[in-house]
Amino acid sequence: MPHPTLSHATKVSLCLSWAAIATPAAIAQSPTCYRVTSTGQTVDLTALCKNERTKLEPIVATNLSLDVPEEEFLSSKVKATLTNRSDRPVQVGVVMLQISRSSTPVTTVPLFVNQVLSPGQSISASGIIDKADLRGEDPKQLSVSLQSLK
Repeated sequence: MPHPTLSHATKVSLCLSWAAIATPAAIAQSPTCYRVTSTGQTVDLTALCKNERTKLEPIVATNLSLDVPEEEFLSSKVKATLTNRSDRPVQVGVVMLQISRSSTPVTTVPLFVNQVLSPGQSISASGIIDKADLRGEDPKQLSVSLQSLK
């Protein structure tokens, strides 16, 4: 049985249907890592692109500080400002801050927040630590960083 000849309109319709089916695979690619020329040829630009994209975390911790008074009877504190960078509310339960010396962990301090942060909202959080947890390290040589959120 001979194949019927397709009209130009049918061919265009089929091509558009095929393009609609094939497009999602192309969208999944990074738009900066390839380019389609006017002749329809795909040019690979991967060498010009970063292989890994930085994933923005919804919650960021800034203004991290460690306050260790010289007097033994005063409490030592760790502080942070938490900000929701996402466009949706985020539940923050416990923030784990790591105290380190020269990239070597000394101790981890939990900050119990248990709060929903609205988009763009910032809050201050602090926790008390025992000086003994610092293992005799000079507080001026210590740094504070965000370890995790729960």
